[in-house]
Amino acid sequence: MPLLTDSLAGFALDWCARPEDYIADLAWSSAGRFLAAITIEGHVKAWNVDSGETCLLGHHAGGGASVSWRPDDVQLASIGHDGRVRIWDAPSGRLLHELDAGAPWGTRVAWKPNGARLASAAGRTIRIFDSDGQLHYESSAHASTVTDIGWNPDGSSLASCAYLGVSLHITGKPRRDYTWKGSSLALAWSPDSRFIATGEQDQSVHLWSVRTGRDLQMSGFALRVEELSWDSAGRFLATGGSDTVVIWDCSGVGPEGRQPLMLESHNTRITQLQYQPRGPLLASGDADGVIFLWAPRSRKTPLAIARLNSRISKLAWAADQRRLAAGTQHGEVLVLRATFETAQ
Repeated sequence: MPLLTDSLAGFALDWCARPEDYIADLAWSSAGRFLAAITIEGHVKAWNVDSGETCLLGHHAGGGASVSWRPDDVQLASIGHDGRVRIWDAPSGRLLHELDAGAPWGTRVAWKPNGARLASAAGRTIRIFDSDGQLHYESSAHASTVTDIGWNPDGSSLASCAYLGVSLHITGKPRRDYTWKGSSLALAWSPDSRFIATGEQDQSVHLWSVRTGRDLQMSGFALRVEELSWDSAGRFLATGGSDTVVIWDCSGVGPEGRQPLMLESHNTRITQLQYQPRGPLLASGDADGVIFLWAPRSRKTPLAIARLNSRISKLAWAADQRRLAAGTQHGEVLVLRATFETAQ
């Protein structure tokens, strides 16, 4: 069994599977019917969570990195360290397209919010493909391997991060760079498109104003910061980088001069943070396999807790706001359901 005895409080276990390999990424289809995973060894799987049916889609030689669902709930994109982008028909497991990401060491793949285009990051290169697999855009080389990408929530541009900061890619316009001398590891757009947050190798967080390019820095974290999540209104930014969840109020001009909220129940480093897409709750997971569920605006103690057997490698909320998928270092995928009304 993946769960320890008496390890759930405020959660129920809805479903579980055991790919038995470190879960590198997880993604729900937009309607919450399918859940997909890619493992560190490169295996791509999708499950119909309602029926329990499993589909082994394929494999990326050299290891897996990222999966992303097109909004049609049918097509799933994956990328691996082989530098190949694969687009699958998930219900049948059929490979629809195999694309060249432009370099080895693929790191991310992401469908545009309307599903019209697919972006990939591999090595120092960003490529954007049309839905039929035709190459639409290729970036000039970044200063280092691209560590993360993300579409503007309004679909108008794609952001990427690497050494020397963040770049903005807009069709028909020159690349716009938000530059600073350091290594950005992860990025997250605010839902209102005002800010891009980046987690940094030097144990800091940067908050970039998309309109002006102004950069605010939040420093003093114990570890490099790879965990970032915005609340659904785009006001609060949750950050990791230690054993404490730190939440910044980014309303108005941003968090400068404000004291952050500190949530302090974890005993080891936080490895995952995920706000509900349209709700107030925040899930956090750590290196000991503990998941907490928080309502940060109303209380500083957890609403629910799950204790799993190994490091939490990925968390992902379903569209229904109640189901939380968790992937672990030891190769388990679980779907937990909050059992109290405030999770709606």
